[in-house]
Amino acid sequence: MKKIISSFLAQNGCLLLILVIGAGLRFYRLPEMASFDFDQEYASNFAYSVLRQFPIQMIGQGLSVQGLFMGPWYFYFLVPFYAVYGLHPLGGAVGSVILGLITIIAFYYFGSKLFGRPAGLIAAFFQAVLFRNLVNDWSITPAFSCGLAVIITWYYLYKYWQGETKQLPLLGFIFGLFTSFHPILFPFYLVFLTLFIYKRIFPSFKIFLLTIVAFISPLVPLIAFEYFHRFTEVKLLLEIFTSAKMISGGSSIFSKLADFSLIILGDPQYILGLKFFPGYLLSTIILSILLLFTVKKIHVWKENFHLWAIITTFLIFIFYYSFFPIPVISYYLSAPVTLLVFYLAGILGYLTTNKFLRIFVIIFLFFLAFINIKTLIFERWFNPSLITLSHKDEIVKVIREKQPKEKDFFVSYISSPGWNFGFNYFFKIYGIIPKDKAVNDYIYTIVIPKELSPDSINFSSGNIGLILPKSMQ
Repeated sequence: MKKIISSFLAQNGCLLLILVIGAGLRFYRLPEMASFDFDQEYASNFAYSVLRQFPIQMIGQGLSVQGLFMGPWYFYFLVPFYAVYGLHPLGGAVGSVILGLITIIAFYYFGSKLFGRPAGLIAAFFQAVLFRNLVNDWSITPAFSCGLAVIITWYYLYKYWQGETKQLPLLGFIFGLFTSFHPILFPFYLVFLTLFIYKRIFPSFKIFLLTIVAFISPLVPLIAFEYFHRFTEVKLLLEIFTSAKMISGGSSIFSKLADFSLIILGDPQYILGLKFFPGYLLSTIILSILLLFTVKKIHVWKENFHLWAIITTFLIFIFYYSFFPIPVISYYLSAPVTLLVFYLAGILGYLTTNKFLRIFVIIFLFFLAFINIKTLIFERWFNPSLITLSHKDEIVKVIREKQPKEKDFFVSYISSPGWNFGFNYFFKIYGIIPKDKAVNDYIYTIVIPKELSPDSINFSSGNIGLILPKSMQ
């Protein structure tokens, strides 16, 4: 047994160390780091509905277009964690962090498969220590957990390029799960279609049938929802994409093409925390090295997949969203950005094969960890202006302690627009429900942020203030 453990540690010691670092950074002061706003309150209410009301939910969160919904599977993943924590929102944060740790392992595994073990370790290291990845895992938001789906999709696209059609059912299943991560991943359908047209590799009928079944299986709840609601989402989508107003409105296509290209090229530096780099320099370097390695047929880049597929993916995402009939937010383009950072790990992993360049790579990784942890310290750990899960929880607990039992009370807000989400869920799980209309004796006022009424506050937590009823002041 000791030999087995020693062998395992020798083979996986670096990955375990990266996981320990990633877990430590994510779990340290988690209640103070985790968000609890609109998206997080929805996830909590979903779990509440499953555990307290009815276990079958056919849809997840509504999208930015009213009437369109995500699939439920991301939220079902979080339900057991809510159950363990007695429906407290901290359970959702723990579940989101666990998914983030799974993503670290996935980046190691698929990075090792595509580029070799050093690249896999570097990709995992990026996932573990980059500040933006920490924030994403604290966000409890499916769109910000898409990196896992992106990297799995990319690997199975690579396997298809190699002619391994037996992997297609797994790719089909991941494609079906896109609706439960976020529709921002839908352009990958077009990437696969382009790949299929180019390679013309046909699976056997059995594999084809299994792929269709695997694709449909995660969609069953949404399909059932559509059936019972007379396909309202399908009708709405057709209306959106055929509306003359939607098609003609907004910026010109050329303007969108330019803007979205710049987002993809500029965001890797932002993700890595290298804000001081000249704009788009890092992406230019990555793509230039990728082109050089492909032309020179160096290492794994002797296969044209890497250059061909990544350029195709960039173009498809850019054109897809340039013709998108509704406003596009920058995170819609996060998949190509994730791939650029992933390929940087692949390049650095190859450079470690040279003993002189290996020193450069190690110094770069230490520097990257330093600037990201520095950002974490000053923007999160030592930031007195945070408004997070623990602060909202503390405010509601004070109201619960102060409020006499069996007496009605009312809560008003002095807040910036959209900043007062989350409080109602805490009231619900603590069993104290404020009245919809003001009552005479017990009126609590939550000030968020505190600067909106700094002189009236009786209690504060983070950047949230609480004004007690006059009888308690």
